[in-house]
Amino acid sequence: CSSPEVRSQSEHCCGLYKNARMEMADEEVHMKDAVSWLSEEESEMDSDSKHLLGEAKKKGLHYGSTAVSGEQESGSSRRRRRVWWDCCRDQWGWLPCWRMNRVGPTPTRTIHINTIETNLESQFCSNRISTTKYNFLSFLPLFLYDQFRRYANLFFLLIVFLQQIPGVSPTGRFTTAVPLFLVLLATAVKELIEDYRRHKADNEVNRRWVKVFRCGGEELVHWTKVVVGDIVEVRNKEFFPSDLLLLCSSEPQGICYIETSNLDGETNLKIRQAHPDTMDQDVKRLGGRVECEGPNNRLYEFTGNLQLDEHRLEPIQADQILLRGAQLRNTQWVRGLVLYTGHDSKLLQNASRAPLKRSNMDRVTNRQVLGQLHGSLGAEKE
Repeated sequence: CSSPEVRSQSEHCCGLYKNARMEMADEEVHMKDAVSWLSEEESEMDSDSKHLLGEAKKKGLHYGSTAVSGEQESGSSRRRRRVWWDCCRDQWGWLPCWRMNRVGPTPTRTIHINTIETNLESQFCSNRISTTKYNFLSFLPLFLYDQFRRYANLFFLLIVFLQQIPGVSPTGRFTTAVPLFLVLLATAVKELIEDYRRHKADNEVNRRWVKVFRCGGEELVHWTKVVVGDIVEVRNKEFFPSDLLLLCSSEPQGICYIETSNLDGETNLKIRQAHPDTMDQDVKRLGGRVECEGPNNRLYEFTGNLQLDEHRLEPIQADQILLRGAQLRNTQWVRGLVLYTGHDSKLLQNASRAPLKRSNMDRVTNRQVLGQLHGSLGAEKE
């Protein structure tokens, strides 16, 4: 035991054990903080949520415990947190936030069915979309910034300034200014034409018509007039104006077929089915509320609950959601509740604004201009 090799190995093992214990202690601290927050949330739950929590505990899920469905979970408390997070997501309609050791509820929204005034008070996003790069005020500063990120243009602009000083340049004052102005003018015209086409395409989408059920009646409105909480009717081969909860359809069992090529590139038809509590009801007399997660870019996930008048909370599945950008196919009509509008929809959450592009040639030219300028200044110093 007194051998130096044995002692070194023993010290190494002790160091690893201490590090592991420290990591476990830190994880347990985060776990205790989370348990205290969940205990406070449990005291504020309604009867339905407490019932679901009791069912989860009967299956073996406990605060700070590794038992899940009768099986002993091994590993660090990080795995236990992940299991608890998944179970909360499946059992309830809200999510404890475990990401990056943050503890707190995720943003949610409450949508009242056939109650426009209450939904308008929440000030949800408008259904108008815009994918343009510029507007009337931002065109000039953004365009100039984009152009003079190219050091070649900046170099010629410097030459233009120097040519305006008498006795500095042997050439005329407008020898470089006129060509530079013409290049910038031609580029500005090209940018304006491209942005006008984006604006025209946006207007075509915003001015599409859709049937909306409001205040016991129905009316045709533009897509821009659709608000969260409306019930809309989409006909065959039409696109969905926003993210919808499927309430009923013309097919048996509330089934419909959609094409999602604009979302994921897949041309095969997908099946969606209406919520069981709404497929046989009159949407004009429907009442209740929906509690769901806030806007996000997850196309294949959804977390929310539906509660009709004098009914218990029922979970909403991802296959009951119709996303904006998808197209109704082989189904006469469907009716759905608007959940997310405009830039809050999952399609727009995954889209990015038109970027200020810069090619590899621009980067190479920038380096060459800087190198040439540095060489000229170095030669003058010598």
